[in-house]
Amino acid sequence: MSLFPQVKARIIFLLHISNKEVFVKKIITIVSALALSSFTQQAIANNELCLASNNDCTFVLLSTKISEKTNELVSQTTSGKTSVEGNFLTETKVVQASSYIEDSEKLLLINEKRAKRRLSPFSTFKITNSLIALDSKQITNAQQTLTFDQKKYPVQAWWPSVWKLSEYNLASAFKFSMVAIYRQLASDIGQDKMQSYVSSFDYGNKDISSGLDRFWLNGSLKISAIEQVRFLQKMHRGQLTISQNSIDTLKEVMLVETNASYSLYAKTGAGKANADDKSSKAMLGWYVGFVENTEGVHFFAFNFTSDSYAKMKASRVVIARNHLKKAGIIK
Repeated sequence: MSLFPQVKARIIFLLHISNKEVFVKKIITIVSALALSSFTQQAIANNELCLASNNDCTFVLLSTKISEKTNELVSQTTSGKTSVEGNFLTETKVVQASSYIEDSEKLLLINEKRAKRRLSPFSTFKITNSLIALDSKQITNAQQTLTFDQKKYPVQAWWPSVWKLSEYNLASAFKFSMVAIYRQLASDIGQDKMQSYVSSFDYGNKDISSGLDRFWLNGSLKISAIEQVRFLQKMHRGQLTISQNSIDTLKEVMLVETNASYSLYAKTGAGKANADDKSSKAMLGWYVGFVENTEGVHFFAFNFTSDSYAKMKASRVVIARNHLKKAGIIK
């Protein structure tokens, strides 16, 4: 919020005051009051949460506690040794292995009705699109150079500067949410293969019929916040029909923050909340991902509707992080 228009109006009014000392004092008072008001509004915004009384937002948190299961004895049978008589012998040996198991899970829902409502995933689908591109070998690693057909997807004047870079790879395209790169990737993957993956992932309503390179952009594909966290959980567990290498590469580009206490992996998404109403400026904002810390893995999905793009962009990550902080998952 700019203070200058308000200050200017009051200064013009005070110019009619003859006592300069009074004038200066009043100016200082006005500036101080407005500055304090601005600071207070910012502080409130930084502590903002999705409240149960607000049907325009939802926050879903699925926390899974993980412990190490040690000293697991596994019988392993081997064969292939030949005896003097020429028969194959079998040999059984016992080996020690360790694995990680999930002890329990806790699901937190704020506004359950909204949490179950399927909405356009917008750029959160870049998580899925990246996985499919990696597993189908359209992309081999996070640093591979990626291009797009500029005749099919010409550069637009309204594009942000990060969509006009001379070169992209998976890491930068994901970070900057470069739509043209991902529309090209979807086209290269192909209709049948894309549908096969989306169906096997059980991703939302699994409907990609509205166009291969745009079904996730206010198109036919819809997913709820609860489905978002369940999808991320299946991916993290290795329960999707994809290679572990694809998951590891995706995590590499999804990583937002890491320190001694936790690692945060996430993706934003945004688009018009009312696609059929061209006069509406309401925006839908997403922030989904997961946090790994010493207590386990915590999958989250936040979405909300805001009356402008600027407000949505300024708040979506802040509000989601506030919930993660409140839950003691991040600091």
